[in-house]
Amino acid sequence: MYVPIAAFDITSMVAVSVRSTIHFVLLILTAVILNACATHPPTPIQVNSQAHQASLQNTQQWTLKGRMAFKSPDDKFSANVNWQQIQDSYHLSLNTMLGINILSMHGDDDSVELDADGEHYQDTDASHLIWRITGWQIPVSQFPFWIKGQAASKDEAIYAKSGVIDQLIPRCENCNGWLISYKDYQKVDDIWLPHNIKLNNPMLGNQILIRVNQWIKQ
Repeated sequence: MYVPIAAFDITSMVAVSVRSTIHFVLLILTAVILNACATHPPTPIQVNSQAHQASLQNTQQWTLKGRMAFKSPDDKFSANVNWQQIQDSYHLSLNTMLGINILSMHGDDDSVELDADGEHYQDTDASHLIWRITGWQIPVSQFPFWIKGQAASKDEAIYAKSGVIDQLIPRCENCNGWLISYKDYQKVDDIWLPHNIKLNNPMLGNQILIRVNQWIKQ
């Protein structure tokens, strides 16, 4: 059977052109997908440890928003956490995913008030009040320092090569057995703050995990 040479050539050329176009489109799509899946490397941290600790000490007005998980031998829960600190005064609220309040507490160095389960409580010591109401043995007064990654003068701090604290062994009263670990430091304005904090006390069987969604410096 006779087949026109021109027709055969045109058909072949069209087929080659279509295959080339499809191949090109697939290459572009692959590049886009790979680029979308690629993770950007974290911003490198390099600070002077003493200068960084001084900056943390001077940061006394802030708000932390995130997620907290607590586990003890008798209890465990997770909640949204909102902690606002203004100098020595603080306000802490824990809420469920549905926005139902679990606990609200506000106070300063001299007094503390707590609302939970429709009841109102007062005390002069936040740690004692928390223990009285919930049974949790937590040194609340140290939390504003621990959350920021700030070490007290007597604490044993293990620094990463970048200059920020990797682990903290506090030496304060009622701090026996606690170990605080830090990960995922991110720069907030002009200071590096941890966004993943683990507080562990094997002696008490207590563990607190805090994942920070947002730091707000005021």
